[in-house]
Amino acid sequence: MRRLLKLLYPGLGVKRWLLLMLFGLLAFLAALFVLFMGIPGLKGLAELVYARTEAAFGPEIWGLLLLLVGGLALIVYGAYRFLNTLFRDLAPGEKAVDTLYQSRYLRRGPKLVVIGGGTGLSNLLRGLKEYTSNITAVVTVADDGGSSGKLRGELGMPPPGDIRNCLVALADTEPLLETLFQYRFTSGDSLGGHSFGNLFLAAMSQILGFTEGVKASGKVLAIRGKVLPVTEENIKLKAIFADGQEVWGESNISRIPEAIQRLELVPEGSRALPEVLEAILSADAIVMGPGSLYTSLLPNLLVGGVAQAVVASKGIKIFVCNIMTQVQETRSYTAAEHVEAIYRHVGTKLFQYVIVNNLPIGEDLLRRYAEEGAEPVAIDWERLRQLEVKVLAAPLLQPGQVAWHDSRALAKTVLTAALSQSHHASRLLDNLLLEAQLGKSPP
Repeated sequence: MRRLLKLLYPGLGVKRWLLLMLFGLLAFLAALFVLFMGIPGLKGLAELVYARTEAAFGPEIWGLLLLLVGGLALIVYGAYRFLNTLFRDLAPGEKAVDTLYQSRYLRRGPKLVVIGGGTGLSNLLRGLKEYTSNITAVVTVADDGGSSGKLRGELGMPPPGDIRNCLVALADTEPLLETLFQYRFTSGDSLGGHSFGNLFLAAMSQILGFTEGVKASGKVLAIRGKVLPVTEENIKLKAIFADGQEVWGESNISRIPEAIQRLELVPEGSRALPEVLEAILSADAIVMGPGSLYTSLLPNLLVGGVAQAVVASKGIKIFVCNIMTQVQETRSYTAAEHVEAIYRHVGTKLFQYVIVNNLPIGEDLLRRYAEEGAEPVAIDWERLRQLEVKVLAAPLLQPGQVAWHDSRALAKTVLTAALSQSHHASRLLDNLLLEAQLGKSPP
């Protein structure tokens, strides 16, 4: 109530329209009272209105009808000006429609938990946020290279880089703020190589703690959904390769073009954030990928409680396969081998759907990737069927000079799987129709 009374403070420019609506309401009600014999207790007002109306327009009924219509017009006009004044500052222009769309319509979308890290996760989030705001991005904290690695070593905080990218991907804010968060300093002994967003998250972590700092940063960027680190513990990766050598650290593992036999977390016994487990257990769908298999996806599942929560959840489990193999991690891997590697590490089957790209890749792009030792991930249909998963093949390749997923096409395919057994089954169509009405198009 106290917040509503603040609307009456001087200088807001809304009291005049509230007063106009009040006059209109009084005129409208008074006309109704006169027309329909009045109401006890308001007889005096009705007789006064009747006398004034009769003096101005004569005894005919048209005067009262004019008063009735005029009162209604004052209510409508006053309400229009009141809301216009209110939204002019809160959400200027088309932003008002977008804000209403997000808060009312996207809020009814399916609950999605997306697990991963790196470019693949943020790319998927850009597409999903156009259809639902019930998104929880669960992000790996095993990165130890670049700006994230420096901040991790100097401040003892989890690496912020992948989390920053996810926050920006889900952001519904001004482009300048997004540009600011992604800005990377190119000079200076202390600042060189750091992005502003990483430094911002570092400061928030020092003030509020890491997880609360991430949440507060999400509010600054007005994100659709929420971003959570899979754990706050200081974990590192250890890879055991096929030749027996052991390599520590995500940045070192990703440089070695040898087959990885096993991935482990050090120290053992890390536990996931309770919020992460709650989100997984209550999700309509859980999505893994796209992303680097051993350094972005599996580190999340190896954190204590995550794989168990995925198995226990009633939500649809979906794996999004990369379009291309990675020389350092998945050289010559087929789609089924990606899934089998995950099952081997967690000790159980997880997925009901596997999403793959079936759009041919241009010769020039294939040649460029082949020079690096990468190739399209082969879809081994029979082997996937033996894994008891349903395969959704769709044209998911975005136009351009890199073989990345098209965020819009991928989001729609993910939602097709997510809604396949859900009471939200008609939501995707509703969202697409409303999106067309608003003239919006996901990136």
